Amino acid sequence: MAKLLIISGAGLSAESGISTFRDSDGLWEKHRIEDVCNGATWRANFELVHQFYNARRAQLGTVNPNDAHRMIARWQSRYDTILLTQNVDDLLERAGCREVVHLHGFLTRMCCVDCGHCWDIGYVPWKSGACCVLCPSVRGVRPDIVFFGEQAPNYAVLWRALDSLRREDVLLVIGTSGVVLPITQMAQDCPSYRILNNLARESAIDEAVFDQVIHQPATQAAAAVDRLLKTRLG
Repeated sequence: MAKLLIISGAGLSAESGISTFRDSDGLWEKHRIEDVCNGATWRANFELVHQFYNARRAQLGTVNPNDAHRMIARWQSRYDTILLTQNVDDLLERAGCREVVHLHGFLTRMCCVDCGHCWDIGYVPWKSGACCVLCPSVRGVRPDIVFFGEQAPNYAVLWRALDSLRREDVLLVIGTSGVVLPITQMAQDCPSYRILNNLARESAIDEAVFDQVIHQPATQAAAAVDRLLKTRLG
């Protein structure tokens, strides 16, 4: 049975009101990414890091999945689908998607680096000075986010999924700049049919390696992608 591998990025959730990771000025929600998403400095910036991700969780609780999230859920129910996302939000899950692999962590979850325990926190803030729910550690508690300079455990899932693709399968990339993941190389090495949906051309992605390129917001492109998938996968 042919399968569908979807890799999504910030462009998928942008239409729901989730800010993209890096604006043109190099800031994320007016903060330097190096200050709030750095594996080497998060302990030194402990209070700022928690304030930042508390605000991101609160924002996430005010937005809803968009039509592209819901279309992906329909594709998952129709096809043998592997769903990988660079996004840390839960909008795919709330749209009805199952077994979503979050490559860069999950915003509604906390982890303790001292005991290894992770737990769901939802959209509420993590209170300054609170300890881990399992052990006495305070300074070891952090958002379950893969910071820059850290290994992403689920990249192993990503590479296995890409290696599993065959000519009859489809690789669908939605809303990513290609700066963090080597999208060009991944598509170039892929034997399957390749579809790219981005808002506009990205300098880090060679669009020539894709069979179909759609420059539209994800919600507007969903119908065209749906037609392509019906042609390729039935």
